[in-house]
Amino acid sequence: MAKAQETVLEIDLNALAHNFKYLKSKLKSKTKFLAVVKAFAYGSDAEKIALHLQDLGVDYFAVAYTSEGVALRDVGITKPILVLHPQPINFKTVINRCLEPSLYSARVLRRFIECAEEEKQTNYPVHIKFNTGLNRLGFWENDIDFIHAQLKETNTVKVASLFSHLAASEDLQEKEFTNTQISNFINSSKKLASFLSHEPLLHLCNTSGILNYPKAHLDMVRSGIGLYGFGNSVKENDNLKPIASLKSVIY
Repeated sequence: MAKAQETVLEIDLNALAHNFKYLKSKLKSKTKFLAVVKAFAYGSDAEKIALHLQDLGVDYFAVAYTSEGVALRDVGITKPILVLHPQPINFKTVINRCLEPSLYSARVLRRFIECAEEEKQTNYPVHIKFNTGLNRLGFWENDIDFIHAQLKETNTVKVASLFSHLAASEDLQEKEFTNTQISNFINSSKKLASFLSHEPLLHLCNTSGILNYPKAHLDMVRSGIGLYGFGNSVKENDNLKPIASLKSVIY
């Protein structure tokens, strides 16, 4: 008796390229593109997805955890990798593998500076996250003086970017809320950036932000779900191609 064919998940890299190019077409030429490949690239294959996107010209990657960033480095990803939820226990690995941490609380900021000092780093790239309404992680605007006080005492780290996350950019009935988030982020970023000797990248837009709030594209945008074929609306779903197909044999 012949062996039954296994169930397979097929990933269409041509569809991935289509989605990247479509989203990229919404941006100004100087706006950078960060591809979110956390959680196995939304349940597909982070390494192969990232390698293809790197070939297509993505500027940055983002993962949730340090181990995901290490896996990308191991397969040849050379672009900058932002780690969204780094844990202090992994900070030495972050530095050793040239990953870039999101710093989102007083504890995390202090601990990473301590680690960078122990590792004798200078101007190590870090990303400061503000909470503007998602209420998951991030500094508040009233933390800016504290952040500045920590940064001015060390040359071990350098702020590569300031960012936040839109909570309801896919819901056009929440435009007022989203516009308030955008305004709060810009105000907080300007205040913190005024204390720095350089201009960090500013990024705020997720996939729906890219599609619905072009004035908020700033220096860089971040796309996760859009790259994999979902635009969070009937209209935009028609412009994107799902990259994954699950196939099996029915008896």
